[in-house]
Amino acid sequence: MKAIIFLIFIVFVFLIIRFTLNRIIEIRSKQQPLEDTPATDKSTTSESMVQCAQCGVHLPQSNAYYDGKDTFCSEGHMQDFHAKQKSAE
Repeated sequence: MKAIIFLIFIVFVFLIIRFTLNRIIEIRSKQQPLEDTPATDKSTTSESMVQCAQCGVHLPQSNAYYDGKDTFCSEGHMQDFHAKQKSAE
């Protein structure tokens, strides 16, 4: 009986060690880029920031709405801005 409990304990310890090592390998492989692929780290690439003409919020240029003259954070702000300009005229 003691031998069976000892074998179960050894198998249990083996499974815990194997699971831990697999997780370590998985985490390290996600952190290090592969040597075959070019490194494309988004944290090192910079993007121009623009300011919304309506509310003044700064946002990345790729997320901004551009009407040919001004930039906006949303279509709603673009429409409100143009509506206010038309009513002011």
